[in-house]
Parts: sequence; structure tokens; C-alpha cells
Amino acid sequence: MSQATVGWLMLAAAALIFLFGGLSRMFVGRWRETAPVRRLVHLFRRTGIARVLFGRFEDDVLDDDELDTMILMPAIVIACGLCLTAIFLLGYDTLA
Repeated sequence: MSQATVGWLMLAAAALIFLFGGLSRMFVGRWRETAPVRRLVHLFRRTGIARVLFGRFEDDVLDDDELDTMILMPAIVIACGLCLTAIFLLGYDTLA
């Protein structure tokens, strides 16, 4: 595959990740009072990786700020990283 093809694929992946992050944040925010969503979020927050990435939690982990920190912000960061890499790959031929 050429660099341009990989760049376009990375842009598509960034769009999908951004869309999936926004939709999952909306889904979890809308259904936060249901038992399955509450159980899933609490199970995730008790893992070692979540403690390292997000720290220990004292209050409710289902308020808007915590949900944005847990779901939306990582999706935005990953999507932006993919976009920057894709832009570099798409513009690499003009730099050389």
C-alpha cells in the first residue's frame, strides 16, 4: 500500500473512533441509571489500568465530568493523533 492509501485509511479510522466515542458517551450518559451500565462502568473503574489512567474515585463515577474523562477525551485524543499522522503521510510527498 502507498503512503497516501494508509493516510486515507487512518483518516477514516480517526473519524470512526471519534464517532464511536461520541455515541458511546451519549449511550452511557443516557442510560446511566440502569443497572447494566452502572455495573459495567464500576467494573471498568476497578481495573488496574483504569486506576493508573484515571486515578482512584471517591464520588459517583457516572456524573458528566467523569464520563467525559473516561470515554470522550480518550476518543478525541486518539482520533487527533491518527489525524495528525494521516496528514503527515498525505503531505509527505510534497515535503520531499
